[in-house]
Amino acid sequence: MARYTYDLAIIGGGTAGLLAATTAKLLGARAVMIEGEHVGGDCTWTGCVPSKSLVAAAKAAHHARTADRFGVHADGVRVDFGAVMQHVRHTVADIYHDESPEALRADGIEVIEAFARFTDPHTLALSNGQTLTAKNILLATGASPIVPAALADLPHLTNRTLFDLTTLPDPLIIIGAGPAGVEMAQAFRRLGARVSVVAASDQVLPRDDAEAGALVAESLRAEGVTLHLGAKDIAYARALNGVRVAVDGHEIGIGTVLAATGRSPNLAKLGLEAAGVQVDANGKLVLTPTLRTTAPHIYAAGDVVGGQMFTHTAGYHGYIAARNALLPVKARANRPAMWATFTDPEVAHAGLTEAEAITRFGAGQVQVTRLPMSRSDRAQTEANTRGFLKAVHHPNGKLLGVTVVGLHAADLLTEWATLLWRGGNIGDSNKFVRPYPNFATVNGSLGLSFTRRTLPTGATGALLRGLVRLFNR
Repeated sequence: MARYTYDLAIIGGGTAGLLAATTAKLLGARAVMIEGEHVGGDCTWTGCVPSKSLVAAAKAAHHARTADRFGVHADGVRVDFGAVMQHVRHTVADIYHDESPEALRADGIEVIEAFARFTDPHTLALSNGQTLTAKNILLATGASPIVPAALADLPHLTNRTLFDLTTLPDPLIIIGAGPAGVEMAQAFRRLGARVSVVAASDQVLPRDDAEAGALVAESLRAEGVTLHLGAKDIAYARALNGVRVAVDGHEIGIGTVLAATGRSPNLAKLGLEAAGVQVDANGKLVLTPTLRTTAPHIYAAGDVVGGQMFTHTAGYHGYIAARNALLPVKARANRPAMWATFTDPEVAHAGLTEAEAITRFGAGQVQVTRLPMSRSDRAQTEANTRGFLKAVHHPNGKLLGVTVVGLHAADLLTEWATLLWRGGNIGDSNKFVRPYPNFATVNGSLGLSFTRRTLPTGATGALLRGLVRLFNR
């Protein structure tokens, strides 16, 4: 008789939990996924899916208004915000259909709809009255919005409530200039709202390349978004028509406030002490590179880990953590950091920024190869050449990081992320053959620009020229 009810219990049914459950099923493990709210997690319900659906609607409105650059005139563009939000909710429902508890059970994955709490290292008490045991346990409980203390008791929106709106929030004041803040700023401006962004950072998208952040800021301002960056003191007060916001002693407006100031891992209600799972001084889980906690049979994956809280990271974590929990040979979660912000222009990044690379290796060991997006023939045909590609690398061409800004930047980044993961060279991008004139042909142009610069003076170039002379006498 088995000592434990399950080989693996997964607490949380977001992206990390779903990928972990699928991995466990493929490995033939007795596994269960426990979710107390919505299966699908933040990505499906309050993150990627609704936000990108809203961005798509806003982009359609913007393209209609600006179609005259193609000789197309769409007069009287009108936004029905209620219908926009119906589109958002329908998209969420369509995607949820394939990851609902019923769909997962039909696919052979056991799902329990309840909250879980440790009572000892291998035992979980569930909110539905059940108790179960598992040899291994995976924490995939996600994260919750961080709301500034001064705003907490006043009316405000977060990503958890934003997509419940039925009327356009106008004016909209967004606190935070990270990916979520700037995406929503541009989207709501394009849908007709007056939008301001307030942030303590001096730069839009502070984790990204400074040039990328500056270009997005320029685009936002050009579309009518007001930016208040470098705010040292942000004050809030209740007002008749919303919340009054002041920056460094100066009132900037009254409106609906959206807090887009980051998220914090969901750990408080798990009873980690009973499981022997430790957190550090900042309240973050103490983890090994294999995603194992201080309890040898308990792993963590996704946003609950902290750091880069992205859906693709959560999915990767879910796979790594599940296979590590179930197999004797452990794998490290060592893919390069990567992310994308779906503004116009898009910003996508993988690996180290230029500043990070210089800090780590020193200026003498870091070079940059850059190409304007105007070198993309496809971008020319789309009449939108804003942006650039920027590869950060060692003098020998070994890649350290890549930033892409422009149309379809997130798609263009995929090749570079693969090369980074494999320890590749910028010149390796020349080895891809791409159907012309797709957007990715510009990736090869970036690699070729490095080769053209270095081959005439490098040892490899000298060797090749010598061979040509030798064999073509």
